[in-house]
Amino acid sequence: MVKNLFLTAVLLLSALSINAQNKLAVETQYPGDEKAQKEFQVASDKQFKDKTSAVRTTWVADRPGSNWFVSLKVGLSGLWSEDNINLVTPWDWVSDHHGFWHPSAGLAVGKWYSPVWGLRFDVDYGTVESFNEKAISNGGARFYAGTGNFLLNLKNLFLPYNPEGFFNPVLNIGTGLLNVDRKKGNVNNVAEKIGLQLNFRLNDAWDLFIDGQSWFLPKNFDNNEFGTFKNTDVVTTGTIGATYHFNYRHFIKAPFYDQDAIDALNQEINDLRNRPIPVCPPVVECPPAKVVTPSAKIELDPVFFSINCAIVRDNQLINVAKAAEYLLSHADAKLELASYADKNTGTAQYNLQLSKKRSDSVAKVLIEKFGIVKDRLILKYYGDTVQPFADNDANRVTIFVK
Repeated sequence: MVKNLFLTAVLLLSALSINAQNKLAVETQYPGDEKAQKEFQVASDKQFKDKTSAVRTTWVADRPGSNWFVSLKVGLSGLWSEDNINLVTPWDWVSDHHGFWHPSAGLAVGKWYSPVWGLRFDVDYGTVESFNEKAISNGGARFYAGTGNFLLNLKNLFLPYNPEGFFNPVLNIGTGLLNVDRKKGNVNNVAEKIGLQLNFRLNDAWDLFIDGQSWFLPKNFDNNEFGTFKNTDVVTTGTIGATYHFNYRHFIKAPFYDQDAIDALNQEINDLRNRPIPVCPPVVECPPAKVVTPSAKIELDPVFFSINCAIVRDNQLINVAKAAEYLLSHADAKLELASYADKNTGTAQYNLQLSKKRSDSVAKVLIEKFGIVKDRLILKYYGDTVQPFADNDANRVTIFVK
């Protein structure tokens, strides 16, 4: 009897959920416009009857991976059975036969698939006590439960969806296994579960809640098949806890598409696919390209240095750039860098080393700044043994020789 009522309740709530979602979508798609709402409803019903892919306007998450959540709770658990109901009431926290309520805790992971419904998996732990010593010894027995649940947001079922709403009552119905360490041994029981969770929104990430749940177990759970609970025994928990929502849990309405427009677009795509592929004309061979040679000769100006210095000054970089341009436009050419020092400054040995540094400095700029390969540069240095210019100061120089 209990199982039949349970299945009937699941089917009824599922139907209510679908109808409520459609009603929400229609009323909020065109607020205040009854004519538009009616047209929208007719189109939606037509699509439903035609079994098209866009059955109704639906809710979708506003970002991938949102609407997952995890909950943690603690509270009390108790067993409703023949022996307990006869010997102690749920309101007796402590009695001659021990207390009715015992500690319990639970963890849940789930996901909301719309503002109205979601799925959740629960793991619960607690202690129950029966005063029938043939079933469970005094002092209580531990139980572990794993259940899958269908979640139904009762507020969003009947009222417009408000993601910022403070209060959200959620009905959960599920089934799973409840393992109890009874006196006669460890036993697994298939159990149906129903519960109500009252959620209080703190922000987009956190809720606090009060939760009550009941598991319906086989009639011989407490080893007593007679009396008020002759068809089933019930484990009940009352807990408080917190829920953390990953990302945000807001939903947005999926757009409503015109199926006729979709069909027309698909037909157009199919027509394009079925068109014959045109044959390309034969390729005409292009005439050979003309070889273009530079019309103007690149003149290479020398690089002048300051006294007792081998650093290329900024105003001399243009001359180095011209040398680089020459090498880049003449792929097989090499360039000699001949460096000098003026005779009126320093000793012959010092000037020889100074001229070497000047060749190295110009070569470094060509290689690092302009990408010239080192093998294309021939470095020469003469110190003050040769003076290419009559002006003494002009002999602090590097000359490019093609």
